[in-house]
Amino acid sequence: MNVIKVDNFAFRIPEVPLRYRGNCHKEWGVFLCSNSQLKGMSHLEAKESGLTRGKVIELALCHVTDKILTFEPHYTSEEFKEIWGFPVKGEVKAELVENCSQLITFLLHRQSKDKIARIFEEFSQQAFNSWVSSGMEKPIEEYATEEIKRLFFGKIFIFEMVQAVGDWGPYFYIETTYREPENDFEKAALKAASEIYDAQCQGMGFCSDPILEANHAANVNLLSASGEIAELPPVNDKKLKAGKTK
Repeated sequence: MNVIKVDNFAFRIPEVPLRYRGNCHKEWGVFLCSNSQLKGMSHLEAKESGLTRGKVIELALCHVTDKILTFEPHYTSEEFKEIWGFPVKGEVKAELVENCSQLITFLLHRQSKDKIARIFEEFSQQAFNSWVSSGMEKPIEEYATEEIKRLFFGKIFIFEMVQAVGDWGPYFYIETTYREPENDFEKAALKAASEIYDAQCQGMGFCSDPILEANHAANVNLLSASGEIAELPPVNDKKLKAGKTK
């Protein structure tokens, strides 16, 4: 069992990726366990069956990567952002006892994906302003990486279902915001998240789901062969991509 211990807090890394998904369809607007069998169920029936995990996940963000994925019949070679982190509040966190968390993952798509990209652009701008104010002596790439990492692992990220109305009626998207850590547990979660990110950059693969990696690779090969795209995200993206959107 892989566990990171920070002071009196523990953070588990599951051997099999612990994946959740956001159901943004019509009246749903909730997070679910990815293996939830919902065919024919209403939102109320799913909730009463204990399959839903609330409208909000607050977590210490460990890693974000871009994926090109196909989920038949609705999504064919579409762009997603894959989120990895330690929940600190919400029904997903409530599955565990106090003083601990475990690494989970879920996907952001379309409008939800664009929301978190705005935050990375904000961090990129802050890093740029800080670099200019510091006298621009250190190379911008080195300075920006350090500053963005400081911002990234100093905030608790909030992923919340928000309702909107489109051409096909009401739907939900996942809004991303962030806040300061509120207690020692959340500060410990941020330290553990930073350790996970460093380990991922060194090739440890904690934030990798083999099934999605294969899905992504197949789509990259398909689109590259068809000539539809010139460049796609790599299978394992190990950089903080502040301000880089598709």
